[in-house]
Order: sequence, then structure tokens, then C-alpha cells
Amino acid sequence: MNEDASVDSSSPESISLILVVEDEMTANRLNEILSRPEGARYEITRVLQVEQALLALQEKSHDAMLIDLSVHEGYGLDSLMRASAATRSVPIVVLTYQRDEETALKAARAGAQDYLTKGEVTPDLLSRTLLHAIERHRILQDLTEARQRQRFLATHDTLTELPNRYWFMEQLHIQMKTAERQGQLLAVMFFDLDGFKAVNDNLGHAVGDELLMDVARRLRKSIRKCDLVARIGGDEFLAAVQDVKCEESPMLVADAIRKEIEKPYQIGDSECWISASVGIAIFPQHGDSPDRLIRSADTAMYEVKTSGNNRVSIFNSEMNDRAIERYDLVNGLREAIHGGQLSLMYQPQVDAVSEEIFGVEALVRWNHPTRGTVSPTDFIEVAEDSGAMIPLGEWVLRTACENAAGWQNLREARVAVNISGRQLEAHDFAERVTKILEETGLPANRLELELTESLVASESSLRVVGELRERGIRVAIDDFGTGYSSMTLLKRLSVDVLKIDQSFVRGAAQTDPDRVILEGMIHIGRGLGVDILAEGVESIEEMRSLVERGCTRMQGYLFSKPVDRKRIDEIAVAEGAAWRIPLVDPDSWVPPIEEMPNASSELEAGDGGSQRIGRLALRSGATFDPDEDLYPVMRQTKD
Repeated sequence: MNEDASVDSSSPESISLILVVEDEMTANRLNEILSRPEGARYEITRVLQVEQALLALQEKSHDAMLIDLSVHEGYGLDSLMRASAATRSVPIVVLTYQRDEETALKAARAGAQDYLTKGEVTPDLLSRTLLHAIERHRILQDLTEARQRQRFLATHDTLTELPNRYWFMEQLHIQMKTAERQGQLLAVMFFDLDGFKAVNDNLGHAVGDELLMDVARRLRKSIRKCDLVARIGGDEFLAAVQDVKCEESPMLVADAIRKEIEKPYQIGDSECWISASVGIAIFPQHGDSPDRLIRSADTAMYEVKTSGNNRVSIFNSEMNDRAIERYDLVNGLREAIHGGQLSLMYQPQVDAVSEEIFGVEALVRWNHPTRGTVSPTDFIEVAEDSGAMIPLGEWVLRTACENAAGWQNLREARVAVNISGRQLEAHDFAERVTKILEETGLPANRLELELTESLVASESSLRVVGELRERGIRVAIDDFGTGYSSMTLLKRLSVDVLKIDQSFVRGAAQTDPDRVILEGMIHIGRGLGVDILAEGVESIEEMRSLVERGCTRMQGYLFSKPVDRKRIDEIAVAEGAAWRIPLVDPDSWVPPIEEMPNASSELEAGDGGSQRIGRLALRSGATFDPDEDLYPVMRQTKD
């Protein structure tokens, strides 16, 4: 049986109360007390049993529950416990016949916020007790939600709300133990997004964040609920797949996910394309602990990144050997920076009209104590990926400025230093460069910083370039024509030099289309009012082709290979220096007897997204499961 005694529920002070009382006299007394005009206003729903109160809560939310434990149902605290267990979101106050510590303790343990004895109930006391119970309950709920949120933040990525590395490692440990007991294989997949940095740099971090959230949604959709997926930082994600039948099946699963990731993304007005490089490791053969298994998958992923991106690779022992080699290189490089193992070589930049050296380009070499000379193609990329590029780049810049400031015969010559993306991303890069100039005494206009087109395509990079030029430092675009080369970018760029890539120099001496392209690039540069310099000039024919088209500044093996800091100062004024012969008497010039090293193989390495990594400007930068059909290949078994 239900009785309702209601007040105006639209009042902001109205409190919705469920009254669980069997005794009619007690119910009337409580209604009378709670219906008085002074104080809080109550909307009262009276029921006879706890079960009826629970049904009422299902139909409508209430602020509190008042239960008379003295007579109804004869179960006393058992009734309270049933109500408390089923109504965690509603505070409960109880009425009893007696007040003693034992009863109070039992009521609290059963879930009551407070209790009153019938003999002491007054309007003020009852209202105050109910209000305090409601407030205490709210505070407890806030604390519980805060703890839950704290736990979520400790185990999940705040941007994508995917689990983080900590949670993944815990769950992977459990899954590995299960797989070991059941004699099953388990696969860990390491995803690294290709091209994400370009999106972030060109479209902004807000678009980058939306892109990461989209990737997370696609991963959730592609991974079964019984498997694991996590974001471990930046553009890196992990997944673990259980019940693997053979090594080929996770390869097919990972490839399907890779294809899902590379589909276009529509973010606001922007359409983005990225891809993923994926490394796979299998338990138990590729690692007997979560950390080792993830490292193996990371190693396999790194192999993909170094061989063209956007593929899937499974770990093998040869990769481990290369990973150890790379680890040794990283440690050795850090020692080399501070241990005097690095040196700079300088290649002259000549002017065919004035027949003078007007500048030099600094190129780093590593003289390892046991390995001998380590090729830049081996250690520059390692420096970029390991975080050693900042100290390495700063060492190169400082050393080049010190050397240039001390030259006697090249007092006016500029020194060109290649700058990596890692350096350019530093918020105080311009200040660091200025400090080095001040400490070495080199005038700002004698320093030229070389950047690839891809590095200056973002708004942040354009701002840094502008700040450098404001400080009097010259800026050159290296390998011009091989990167973005868009007219919009050229219009926005404010630089001093365009360095034409050697591939155009080589072709211009051989085919008509390449000659037209070269002429166009030279005209664009001159029209923009910037200097033009041709790289990689290796023959008299190439030199003549450039001069005929108005490009008189060049560098390459035709004139000189890179030489040390003393030699470059000496040959600058030496009358019979080899670099002068192609300029003053080109018909008498003959290639050196020894086989000429190929500049492109020594100084450059690049395919796809890598550019000139031999120099410091490196890169552009079990039971039925409802979604088991996500991996149809997982049902395959070995023959």
C-alpha cells in the first residue's frame, strides 16, 4: 500500500524522501513533522516495505530514505542491509526504539548515514539529520568518484582514453601466464604512425589530437574485447592478441589493422592521410616477460621504419643483433660528443665568376676508437631517433663557428651548418644559436643554417626562420626541389639561399627536360631575390651547364672533396689549389687518378621520407566472443 503526501516539488529547496514505515501512527507523526511550513520542504513517498522502496527508486530518483526499523517486517537491520546494498546512491537514516553505541555501530555497518530514536524526534532534529545525511553522502560520492578518476588517470591515456603502458604491462603479464598454462601463443603488436608529425606541424596540434583520437577509435573497433590495446605515448600504440595459432595469423591481423589506419581522416575542413609501421613479437619465442616482448615488437617496428614505413614485420634474431649494434652506437655517440672522437670537414663553395671560395659547408665525421671511421649514414639517424641529435647538433654548430672565427684566409667566408628537425623544434633554438655566436666571436652574417624544405613547412618552423633572419643569421633551403617545393611555400618563405639538389644538376647536363626544370628553378630563385647554389657538381659539363643558365655559385667534388679545418684555410689562397683548375683552365682539368667517391653515397642517403641523412638535416621529418569475426585468420591452424 502506498500513500503520498506531497509538497511543491518545483521548489529548489524541495527534498524527495522515501518513508519506509509500517506503523500508521508513526507515519502520520513523521508526515506532520516534515510537512511544517518552516525549514526545508519535502516531497514524501510513503511505502510499507523495503522492496516497495526499491521499486519506487527504479521509477524515480530520490534524495534520501527514512526507515523505521523498530517494528516493520520484524527483520530490523537485515532490512537496512538489503536497502543499503541496493541503493548505493541514496543516503539512509533509520529510526529505532533505543539509542546505544552497539545499535549505532550496527546501523553504520549496515549502511546507515545516521540514526534517531523515536522518543527524541523533533522537527528541527529530524530535518537537520536528513540534510546532514544527504550532504555527507554527497561528499562520500564525490570522494569515490575522485578515487575512480584518479585510478583511471593512472591507468589510461587522457587524450584517447585508451589504457596506458602501465595498465597494458599489468594485463599482458596476466595474459602471458594464461597462455603459458594453456600452451598457447600470444602476439604483441607495436604500431608507430607514419606522417603524424607532418600533420601536427602543418595543421596544428588540435588537428593532431583529433587524429590520434580517430586512430584510437579505429583500433578499438579492430581489436577484440578479449584482447588488449593501449596508447603508450606520442603516436605509438600497442596491442596484444591471444590464442594465436601460428606466426602468420597475427601478420594478417596486423596488416588488416594497418589498412584500416591508412584510410583517409576527415577532421573539420581537413582531410588527412597517415599510415602505420607495425612490429610483431610472439610469446614465448620472442620474449618471456612483458618488457622483453614489447622490446622485440619495437625492434621489429624500427626495422619497418628504416626500410620504407607502412608495412608489417615480425621479429627475428637478426633484428636483435642490429638492435644491439644500434644500442652500442647510441652509447658510443654520446661518449664521442664529449670525448673528442668527432671532427668536422669542410667542402668549399666557389663562385665561377670571381673565382673565389665564398663559403664552406661543415660535415661531421666520427672517428671511433675501435670501429674506425663511422659513416654519417650509420650514426646520424641513430642520433635523431635516440635524442642525441640536440647535443650532437650543438657540438657541430659551436665547433664550426669556432673554426670559422679562427681562419686567417677565409675571414669573410660564410660557414654553412645543416640543422635537424630536433634542433629546430627546441623552443629556444634561436637564443642558443645567438649565444654560440657571441661566445665564439663569429659575426651573425657569416653563419648560414641549412634546412630542408620539409622542415620549414610548418607555421612554427617559419616563425623560427623569421627570428633567425631578424638576428642577422642567413638561412638556406637545402636539397631544393626534392621536398614540398610548392609555390605557396616559396611565397611564404623568407630565406637567403636556395641550394639546388644534385639530382637536377646531374640531369641538366644530360636531358632537355631536366635543363628546362633547372632553368625554371634558377629563374624562380632570382625572381625571389635569393642566392642560388648548385650542389654535387662533379664534371666540367655540369659546371658549364649551370653557368650558361645563370647559376655561378656551386660546390662538389669537381672542385674539392671535404677537407679538415686547416687545409680549407690553406687552399683558399693557394695559387695551384685543385679547386681553381676547373674555373681558370677547365680544358686542362682531369679527374683524380683514384676513384672519386660518390658524393651522394658518402653524404646522402635517402629513400621515401628520408633526406640527406649523411648530413645533419636528416628527415622530413577461447570461448565465444561476439566480435571474434574481427580476425577470421585467427581460426586458421597449422597444417
